[in-house]
Amino acid sequence: MPKQSRAAKSDPARPRHAVILAGGSGTRLWPLSRTLFPKQLLALNGDLTLLQQTVTRVLGAYAPENVWVVTNEEHVYEVRSQIRAISPDLDTHVLAEPMARNTLPAVLLALDRILPRGDAAALESLVGVFPSDHLIADQDAWGRSVSQGMDLAAGGRFVTFGVTPSNPETGYGYIERGEALGGGAFDALLFIEKPRLEKALEFVKSGRHYWNSGMFVFRAGEFLAAVEDFEPKLWDWWANRGERPMVEGYASLPNISVDYGIVEKISGIAVVQALFDWDDLGNWEAVYRLGKKDASGNVIQGDVLALDCRDCLLISKGGKLAVVGMSNMIMVQTRDATLACPQTEVQRVKEIVALLKAQGSQLVDNHLTVKRPWGSYSVLEEGQFYKVKRIEVLPGARLSLQMHHHRSEHWVVIAGAALVEIGGEERLLVENQAVDIDKATAHRLANPGKVSLEIIEIQSGPYLEEDDIVRFDDVYGRVRQGNS
Repeated sequence: MPKQSRAAKSDPARPRHAVILAGGSGTRLWPLSRTLFPKQLLALNGDLTLLQQTVTRVLGAYAPENVWVVTNEEHVYEVRSQIRAISPDLDTHVLAEPMARNTLPAVLLALDRILPRGDAAALESLVGVFPSDHLIADQDAWGRSVSQGMDLAAGGRFVTFGVTPSNPETGYGYIERGEALGGGAFDALLFIEKPRLEKALEFVKSGRHYWNSGMFVFRAGEFLAAVEDFEPKLWDWWANRGERPMVEGYASLPNISVDYGIVEKISGIAVVQALFDWDDLGNWEAVYRLGKKDASGNVIQGDVLALDCRDCLLISKGGKLAVVGMSNMIMVQTRDATLACPQTEVQRVKEIVALLKAQGSQLVDNHLTVKRPWGSYSVLEEGQFYKVKRIEVLPGARLSLQMHHHRSEHWVVIAGAALVEIGGEERLLVENQAVDIDKATAHRLANPGKVSLEIIEIQSGPYLEEDDIVRFDDVYGRVRQGNS
């Protein structure tokens, strides 16, 4: 029998905080979305990425000092870079999980910052949790719905938000509503995860079911009480954290979502009927459906030449994409991969990703251009015993002091100035100057100038993967062994 949600007196003056979840690594939008560059970091419907749109939206309802972003170590530098372009004040409010453990541990990681240790009054704070990879069209309507949710949460309710379904989507979770609470809010009777098509059709027709948006509002103390009741391992980690860093012991935590860990186990949950249009952009059909269409019904992005095509999604992020006589197709091209499939088969993209992963392909994880905290690198060409990269180092940035066991490197400066340290000795290189680094030799590359540094790096050796790096010093606090 589910336990009853603990009630609290309504107090509109209590602190209000927001947690933005930006740690997902989904690949349903492959080949644009990769494990190390997932969809929340992509701009799919304009100039701003989905993460930047979410941050902008949340800052319209919450004070910047009360907004927290949780991501993971693999994405943290790109997340911070994107957020700085929107709100520099949030840079120190980006928290990194050492490894993905789903949404429930991620929320607890943020609550550790929201709730000062030993401050019982802070348990009355109202907390909103918002995914960073959803598309929401009407910011004002979103704000009104969230405000209604916070009022309900202040009265002791755990609140979620339901979207009226427009089609029988089988990739979403659903919520069945119960008794009306007024103002478009209802008791939540039942949560149904990704139903079969026949059930989804029933839910659309019933008028009693909503898509589960994955957004929540709750009183902090209420949330922690539910963790104590239903997730003893997480509660033990939280309650006994003392003065140790929250990331300590993170690897041993259960991989569990807020939905499974709490929402589906407690009663007294309210669902607010969303006043805004919502989509989680879960596949390429959704990107097409929501995109701006031309006179032939095509959604076109990038360098695309379409002849006699109708109702297609055509995206090129690398090179000319020429398409002739296609209808109802998805074609997405990057510099290193191309996807082509009928719109009716978009759910099978995950099968392609699974096959690539089984083959050990890097196409699942990386693009040819990879972002790093110091800049980026692009793989220009590679073979069995060599790899050629173009490396860009931002002004004032520097790579870690590192060495490689299995490869040597040759650097040629093509733009800017490079401060190079090799074996403890420093030298300054300018355009057209080059240097060699033998394997097992400590070295570092830095940009002392005010413009970007660009070099061509030629690697040679029997093993050229990114995990052949031993760090001795790193200004970004990264682990001793890993990616550059």
